[in-house]
Amino acid sequence: MNPKHPLRQRALWHPRYWGLWLAVLLLWLIAWLPLHWRMGMGAWLGRQMLTRNAKRRRIVQINLGLCFPELKQADRDALALSSAERAGQAMLELGVLWLRSDAAIQKRWQVHGREHLDAVLAAGRAPLFVTGHVVGLDMGAAAVAVTCKGGIGPYNPTDKPFVDAWLSYGRTRFGSRIVARHEGLRPMLKALRAGEAAYYIPDEDHGAEHSVFAPFFGVQKATLPLLGRLVTQGRASALPLFTRLDPDTGIYHMHIEAALSLAEQASPIEEATRMNATLESMIRRDPTQYMWSFKLFKTRPPGEPDIYP
Repeated sequence: MNPKHPLRQRALWHPRYWGLWLAVLLLWLIAWLPLHWRMGMGAWLGRQMLTRNAKRRRIVQINLGLCFPELKQADRDALALSSAERAGQAMLELGVLWLRSDAAIQKRWQVHGREHLDAVLAAGRAPLFVTGHVVGLDMGAAAVAVTCKGGIGPYNPTDKPFVDAWLSYGRTRFGSRIVARHEGLRPMLKALRAGEAAYYIPDEDHGAEHSVFAPFFGVQKATLPLLGRLVTQGRASALPLFTRLDPDTGIYHMHIEAALSLAEQASPIEEATRMNATLESMIRRDPTQYMWSFKLFKTRPPGEPDIYP
């Protein structure tokens, strides 16, 4: 696939994809609806995804029970529903991100904490934005690309060529580049050394082989201890980034925090603990923005039972 023109593939016009092209047309029409209509439709979609998918609902319930044991069940249920609504709204917003004009999209975000980015650039360091799987992930990546005039980020290719092409297009249309996770760290390190911005999303569970266990919301989580290597070898500074969708205004608020201070001799566990604590702190500000349907704690320390039945 040519990363510059991921949609220019004759194979995508095969009749088996015509129904999906109609879905894209519908997404384009929704992208032009008044904001409160679009947000209402997205909230409804999110509720349907939660209530009609028992497996997804169970994962969300388990995660929230582990991460917020202090909440009553009714409060966790309300949090799950609000999070699903934000996810549905962000899903419909892909039509805006993919199909509206650059000018229209750039009116949809506000960058807070720009001074922290400026400080990193003034010091001659590359900005490494550290974030989690929040619902505004794609809009946040677009804002980073525009703000930093490019950038690079990880990407998990799918086995669905049509979906893969549209995701690739949406994530590169503002000048950023994406690299498949199986390519490893080399492309990201090369970009950082050249002074490019990078988007790092370290909250997935990648198994025990290359991970260490560090607390995340008080639960031991398999975590890749790669942040220190990216910062040191990439001559970068790690900037925590949290993207929050305001469903009332439709604005995505991009909150950049001061660069993380990482001890030079920190152990992999200390490094992972510091990073997880930063992610947790950001998520706690508005847990409705986080995608709780991931199996965050799938890999368990030796001797511990599986969490997800």
